Amino acid sequence: MEEERGKNITTKILALIMAVVLWLYVTNEQNPPVESSVSVPLEVRGVADTLVATDSPDAVRIKVRGPRSIIAVLTPQDLKAYIDLRGTAEGRHTVRVFALVPSSLEFIEVQPDKITVRVDGKASRTLPVEIRVTGTATAGAVVAKATINPQQVTVEGPKATVDSVDRVILPLDLTGRSADFTAQLVPLLVNRDGRAVEGLTVNPGRISVVANLAKGVDKKTVDIKTIIYGDMAPGVFLKSVVTEPARVELSGNAKELEKIDFVYTEPISVAGINKDTEKEVKLQIKEGLVASQAAVTVKISVGR
Repeated sequence: MEEERGKNITTKILALIMAVVLWLYVTNEQNPPVESSVSVPLEVRGVADTLVATDSPDAVRIKVRGPRSIIAVLTPQDLKAYIDLRGTAEGRHTVRVFALVPSSLEFIEVQPDKITVRVDGKASRTLPVEIRVTGTATAGAVVAKATINPQQVTVEGPKATVDSVDRVILPLDLTGRSADFTAQLVPLLVNRDGRAVEGLTVNPGRISVVANLAKGVDKKTVDIKTIIYGDMAPGVFLKSVVTEPARVELSGNAKELEKIDFVYTEPISVAGINKDTEKEVKLQIKEGLVASQAAVTVKISVGR
């Protein structure tokens, strides 16, 4: 009796093993393991509040293996990739890229598995915004008044990049406009050379501008004069100062325009200049008048 019972148990165990083997076989045939490489956003963790990381890639690729049914519905949100910058100081650092995958998948690799990032001190500045009018309104309409809200923005990011920002411009396009309008404009950051500055956070990211157009407002084109101050570098003399454009169009009240024959740039320092230099400089526009552009390029030529 005991012998028969033992045989039954053995038979049942063998049957169970055979069932498991058969299930695995069928599963592999119907849902075989496959590999997939997925682009995943790279997170930056552990950066001190006073620092900011730059030069890191936006994404890396994680390669995994798993059942075809799971791989088929796999999304970048199911995977995580990050670098840990805890304890790092300012400078360049080569760090490992970590990957997190669901337990139902096998991790194979992450590419790249190491990256070099730059850690800089964080800085912020509050800067005024200025309008730059572009395009031409219909029926001879011009901007009689432009109201900006808010009138300043805060830029934040790596200190060296923040310090390079000279102005914040709002490009106001009048093309096809014939009546008052409101626009949400994206601030454009530029350096002293008039080139765009990128890689910074701007708050707010959009500025509301209410433009009041008027017909019959007079226009006048006047010369631009530069204001220069400071001492040149030793052995260097100033050959010429040229503005581009040399003239600017003003619009506004006729009586106010009659009083104006030219506009000045903001003062330009030539202290220490020892080579030909270009600078983008604001114009000093009297309140109540609107200029076709708020700044010009000043080309400073030197000799020895």
